[in-house]
Amino acid sequence: MMIAVETAIIIPVLLLVVGLLVVLANQALANLAVSSAASQAARAASIERVPGAATGAARTVAGSSLAESGVNCRSSNVAVDASGLRAPLGTPANVSVTVTCEVDFGIGLPGLPTSKTLSATKTSPVDTYRTRR
Repeated sequence: MMIAVETAIIIPVLLLVVGLLVVLANQALANLAVSSAASQAARAASIERVPGAATGAARTVAGSSLAESGVNCRSSNVAVDASGLRAPLGTPANVSVTVTCEVDFGIGLPGLPTSKTLSATKTSPVDTYRTRR
């Protein structure tokens, strides 16, 4: 009789702890994926020569990176600051990309959100002596 009572108390607590670990692990992996997507997008933007192409490259690379990582975004946004590509030749400059993704975790526990908005901003240097348009 005592074992049944202990089991009835311990099993739900263990399931809750395991569920919490799964949600936290998914959130950590999604955060890493968004950060990686921002890094890759910033690098792709920094090797372009014109701001319009940099914005397009950053958005394409960020979308591909998020899709490959398996992150399910309800909505996403890629903001690119490619003003460094307008800097005069010989002037050090950077390109910044901010990736924002509302991640759908697909699993919910009482009291925990089923989605969260994650954001990462990364910067990549522009080659100082590469010609720009």
